[in-house]
Amino acid sequence: MSIKKTTSLILTLALCSALTACQTAQSTDAQLRTSSMDGAIERAANYTRKPSKSLSYLERTYKKQPDSELAAVDYAVGLRENSKYELAATILEPFAKGKNASSLATSEYAAIQLAQGNYEAAEKYAQKAVIADETNFKAYHRLGIALDTQGMHQEAERAYRKGIELWQGDPTTIMNNLALNLASQGYLNESIEILRKAQDVSPGRVEIERNLRIITALQQADGTPAPKPGKKPITTTD
Repeated sequence: MSIKKTTSLILTLALCSALTACQTAQSTDAQLRTSSMDGAIERAANYTRKPSKSLSYLERTYKKQPDSELAAVDYAVGLRENSKYELAATILEPFAKGKNASSLATSEYAAIQLAQGNYEAAEKYAQKAVIADETNFKAYHRLGIALDTQGMHQEAERAYRKGIELWQGDPTTIMNNLALNLASQGYLNESIEILRKAQDVSPGRVEIERNLRIITALQQADGTPAPKPGKKPITTTD
């Protein structure tokens, strides 16, 4: 496969170094690893998401008990989801950097650092989160993203897979990011398989459909130019 003919498709994913082997360089234990993913999908079918609370409610609750870590985390999550990253970091920083910081606080602080593009800091706090609680699946996901953005793809893959093994709720987002991670390592067949499973779980998600088209085009490009996507593959956060 010609690298020059496919580089426009991959942009920041850094697939170039692996494209010549992408058709055959599949992980030998890929079938063994599908069981944890299938388990996550099965758990998602029985998961009931708690209704979200308004940002104004979270703010009031936090102001009533500013020393409560849980209130601070909840408010920080609401702020982050509303793109108020600096305020979210300010609210949560005393708890995340405290001597007895919980996995909940450090994991959310890692998510805020990711949103701000501070990937080394995100890695640091996600690591703290999983050390404090080895079942914190969101922390593993955030660790995977932080590692991926720094080019540590194999380490990121391990974090994603551990997150999927423990995942509660819809696993589509972490499946998407694992698929992109595998594509960056040249494992296009497995990447496509995961994206198709994610598509079955959450039909109609634009980023899944777009990434599937892009990586399928890479897989099918055998010495001929593949169609250029309008946008780069999409990494998603929670």
